[in-house]
Amino acid sequence: MAGVLGAAGPLEELPVWPPAPDPFSLLQSLSARLPPDWRLGQPSSYLGIAQVRVNMAPGWRGNPIAAAINLCPDTEDTIWEETRVIRLTMHQRQRDWPPYDCRP
Repeated sequence: MAGVLGAAGPLEELPVWPPAPDPFSLLQSLSARLPPDWRLGQPSSYLGIAQVRVNMAPGWRGNPIAAAINLCPDTEDTIWEETRVIRLTMHQRQRDWPPYDCRP
């Protein structure tokens, strides 16, 4: 049994993910460009990437990925001091679109 555990390597070699940004700060940064009839989901973090689901108005017409690009915070926004990637998943008519990653 000791040989199996020793083969795994030291714990120092495991990846360490950065802490998730403050959820309130993240929502505040995204809500600046959010249309009035859209809603933001509760932020989460997976493997160090902040994620937010954007619930779009059912009657909205357009390209959801272009809408995600427009929601990304400006490069000067203070949220970029807390995270390097914000993953937005656009949701409309009971369908999730492929995620889009905002970067500074």
